[in-house]
Amino acid sequence: MQIDKNEIELLFRKYYRYLCVVAMNYVHDRDVAEDVVQGFFIKYWEHSVDREGPDNFKSYATRAIRNISIDFIRKKTVQEKHEASLPDQQEAFDPEQDQDELDQRHTRLVRIFELIDNLPEGQKQILKLHALEKLTYAQIAERQGISINTVRTQLTRAYGSLRKSATGLILLSMLKYL
Repeated sequence: MQIDKNEIELLFRKYYRYLCVVAMNYVHDRDVAEDVVQGFFIKYWEHSVDREGPDNFKSYATRAIRNISIDFIRKKTVQEKHEASLPDQQEAFDPEQDQDELDQRHTRLVRIFELIDNLPEGQKQILKLHALEKLTYAQIAERQGISINTVRTQLTRAYGSLRKSATGLILLSMLKYL
């Protein structure tokens, strides 16, 4: 036997206050408790078309309200933990500061590439392969058709030229972060 609208209305009137008290024991908030109970009745009504009602509605509804309330508390706890960490993240994200950092990084990168472009062609190519493409000495030697010792020598000279400038020294240390 399927439950009709009138039966659900009678159950609602008969058990609404009782179920709100059950929910209040878990959620400790009257508005939330009422929302839990109303949500339960809506779902119960939606699904009653497909099935018969339980033999003992009161125990069924009490158990359902308890489970829904506990689920609400779990979700609320997770949300509170997430929100507690959010202010730190919001403070960490300052669009103006982030844009300044991006601008500074861009300026440093431009300066690095200018210094690299001023190197002799052989040193420039080997430095780019090593610092930017992260190739090993052996891979660079194979790609360029030169010996590993030549790669070492060219890199030593390239880094030495960059170190001559104080700016170059600072920028050189930043090559690691590209």
